[in-house]
Amino acid sequence: MAVLSWGTLGALGALSSNLPPYLVLTFCFGIAAALGLCLCWASQKSPESAGSRRIWMFAILIAAYHLVYLEAFHHAAPNPVSLINYLWPACLIILGNAFFDLKSGWAGYLGAAIGFAGVLILIGQDGFALKWSDILGYALAFVGAILWALYSNLRRGETGDSITAMTTICAIAALICGLWWVANGATWPDFQPLDPWVILALGLGPAGGAFFLWDLGMRHGHVALLGIMGYSAPVFSTVLMLLLGLGSAGWAVFVAIGLITLGGIVVQKGSRS
Repeated sequence: MAVLSWGTLGALGALSSNLPPYLVLTFCFGIAAALGLCLCWASQKSPESAGSRRIWMFAILIAAYHLVYLEAFHHAAPNPVSLINYLWPACLIILGNAFFDLKSGWAGYLGAAIGFAGVLILIGQDGFALKWSDILGYALAFVGAILWALYSNLRRGETGDSITAMTTICAIAALICGLWWVANGATWPDFQPLDPWVILALGLGPAGGAFFLWDLGMRHGHVALLGIMGYSAPVFSTVLMLLLGLGSAGWAVFVAIGLITLGGIVVQKGSRS
């Protein structure tokens, strides 16, 4: 469900492209925190204390990932930035095996490589050139991939209540993103009638509510397989854009689906053996 949600990010991002991205991110984390408060209220729980160093660490990591990723687009072309950022599932498996006792074995590495080949074919179908002048953007995109992989692996080891912790994490992340927006000029946009609804959809979905789903997946699911499934987000995004008439179908979509599926099968078969 989290990956499906991330598949809507391309379309929703296009609809919100007229708004300051750091302000949108602030709203999205705020909406996610409000969603968490509702879930806490429904389950008669209280959000975790904001005085915890651990909570602040997670909030800084998740906010830093999004800020770094957005900043990368200011310094390099979008296709290479997107592709480099999609190294995060491979980074999740590599870091997980090296430092977090993931134990995916050879299947994790091979599955990640096959899945990434699918993303490479899909994102690169329109062609792109790596340029030295864009090196800062590429570096930021790669840092973002490592940050998300590190955040995911660290959350995997948590034992407390997921909803109460994520509520506080999102609230602090909203504060961090808001401060970053202020530090970068804080221009208030001229909102159009559709804009609040797009922001609400982002906050409840790919840039907010999906964090709660991903957190549960990391803690209770097959992490290496979930990493490979993460490659499906650009496929879902492409299919959605096609359904909305924002592109044309091509062979790359079907090849990408096949390779990502094959990567998942390799991980699943390898873990069983």
